[in-house]
Amino acid sequence: MKHVLTVVALAAALSASSSAMAVAVSVAAADNFEQAALGTVIGATGGMGWASGWQSGLGASAPAVVHPVGAMQGNQSLQFSTNSDTAAFRNLTTAISGDVLVRFAFQYSGVLGGNDFLGLYFGTANQGNDGPNLGLKADCGGACAAGQDGFVRLGSTSQFLAGSDLVAGQTYVLFGHLYKTSGSVTYNNFDAWLNPTDAEMLSLTNPDAQAKGASSVASFSTIGFRTANLNDGVTVRIDDLSLSAIPEPATIALFGVALLGMAGLRRRA
Repeated sequence: MKHVLTVVALAAALSASSSAMAVAVSVAAADNFEQAALGTVIGATGGMGWASGWQSGLGASAPAVVHPVGAMQGNQSLQFSTNSDTAAFRNLTTAISGDVLVRFAFQYSGVLGGNDFLGLYFGTANQGNDGPNLGLKADCGGACAAGQDGFVRLGSTSQFLAGSDLVAGQTYVLFGHLYKTSGSVTYNNFDAWLNPTDAEMLSLTNPDAQAKGASSVASFSTIGFRTANLNDGVTVRIDDLSLSAIPEPATIALFGVALLGMAGLRRRA
């Protein structure tokens, strides 16, 4: 049993360099909720890279923009306390079909039970069932008493992040690299790190978990959050959501990542 999750996705940019060329990866979309009014997130239009405001399938129970509990990156965040496959989602200005980096910090409080869940998905909520997911799935979905609470998913199988027995009130960083290999039309690799070191973010090596397998997502123009089993006072907050697009997947290993807004967060001891 544990407590509430706060997810924070921080802005990421790729600063590319090789012996012959330099390519920059742009931040495709970001939102830190600072421009939103407190209260329901439905219709909130802050941030950059979005075609429209936030939407939710929860109606009056939609996630709300609130002040965070404890210290985080900013003074407003998005809080989840009810369950839906379409808890909050938003359309991108431009569809993405190549490599993408996602990075977010998170924190939880309250009491989590096995399989309390918040996942960031790419595509539609239906694709979220077998497409890319990254986030919280407490105690290996209820399958491990010791607790691994971070997960990454492609297809029907979740992989759990090593060392992710999370502690209430502590801030963490999740970082993901979603990409295609072997000529795949759909995304078939999703690497994830919990509190990555600078070296790991520069090299995209030593992930804490790797999800491999065919997904149903070839490109996406929507991202969203799915929640499940949040009850008994559990809430989840997200902040500083950011996606960065990488223009040439085949050359990703040649490039270095310059990440913004680290705020001193480092790998767990």
